[in-house]
Amino acid sequence: MWPNHERVIPQAFAGSGTSVVAARAHSVEPSGNGYLYGYEVDTVDRNGQRATVLTYVDTGGAHDQNSAIVTDPATGDPVSVWAYPNDPGLPVLPQVTYRDAVAELLTTLGMPVTDPTLTVAAYRPGKRAVVRVDAVEGTVFLKVVRPHRVAPIEKSHEQFVAAGLPVPRVLSSRGDGLLVLERIRGVPAGSRILEIADDPRFVASLAALTGRIATVPTTQQARADAMDHADWHRRTLVAALPQDAEEIDRLYDAIGRRSIGWATATKQVVHGDLHLEQIFVDEDEPWRISGLLDIDTAGWGFPVRDIGAVVAHLVVTGLWHRSRGDAERGAAAERLADAVARDWVARNPDQADRIGPAIGAQLLAHAGGQATTGSATGIHTAEQLLAATQAALVEVTPIVPSDGLVRPRSAPQV
Repeated sequence: MWPNHERVIPQAFAGSGTSVVAARAHSVEPSGNGYLYGYEVDTVDRNGQRATVLTYVDTGGAHDQNSAIVTDPATGDPVSVWAYPNDPGLPVLPQVTYRDAVAELLTTLGMPVTDPTLTVAAYRPGKRAVVRVDAVEGTVFLKVVRPHRVAPIEKSHEQFVAAGLPVPRVLSSRGDGLLVLERIRGVPAGSRILEIADDPRFVASLAALTGRIATVPTTQQARADAMDHADWHRRTLVAALPQDAEEIDRLYDAIGRRSIGWATATKQVVHGDLHLEQIFVDEDEPWRISGLLDIDTAGWGFPVRDIGAVVAHLVVTGLWHRSRGDAERGAAAERLADAVARDWVARNPDQADRIGPAIGAQLLAHAGGQATTGSATGIHTAEQLLAATQAALVEVTPIVPSDGLVRPRSAPQV
């Protein structure tokens, strides 16, 4: 999966006065007709100053004046190499990376700030970034997207607010890819997992939330998800785990067979990337949902889609907590995954057979993200997610046993 970029990256730094000492694989995702490979690159300059630079090699995407075009000796093809924050897909990103630049930018927008502190809340190269700005005057979030996405995202926020959904208001925007968002009330639901795991009121609140999302009067399609990109995720996972290629193909084939008839199914407006870090809850009553983030992905999609994403993310969260020795939070995440899946099936008995494929596609996408890191921990987690996918496809619930041990590979064939 990971090509040999040990010559490409040094070429990109040539002439900069900085030498490459080492590079470690960081991430990989689709980009145009190719891939965007992320690396943590250790460098040293002429003065002996060392630094680690987040660097990307793009075999199929855009480039600009801040990119180096280098010929990949392995393929003979040109590739674009750039370093964060000079993301060619997000031209305004460098302006929101430094305190003085952010202070000046917000002043020009009529929102002056005093002594701002910046925190990168999220970053997906070429797609979006979110920077939190804490200042004396309060907190705002700077969302950076591709320039052509500003108008549709702003419209989505207006539509969600009008429908009574607790999304942040857009305080200001610019056509070069910047939106300034207000801070929403509450804390991420994932931070209160112990309190909401066994509270049926939270599950009911989640169901009510998805029901309200379905009423938003938008006509756009939801962003493509793990099932839409199944072919890419399958290739990525097989390349990262060649020893499991037969099982991976079998799981994807099962998901494909069981979703053949979905094309004619009724759709509704969905969030498109729903999980507990996108959902905020009241600090005093954590079962009560107080906020919703990142509706860029929202639009028409299959009703089961958001629930599949929530459950799969909870399974991954459970494994993450257990890997760090926190069995209590790990078990809580798993119990909540089961409760959410059971509730959806109870509310939608005519679509019960769809929950397994929806969860499975998301779990396999997460497995690919883990496996492509190349680390022992990532590979182990990916293997666990393959087993969890098997469990999700064998029966609707439970998604994972309560002891946190995913089903063995000898489980019934899907």
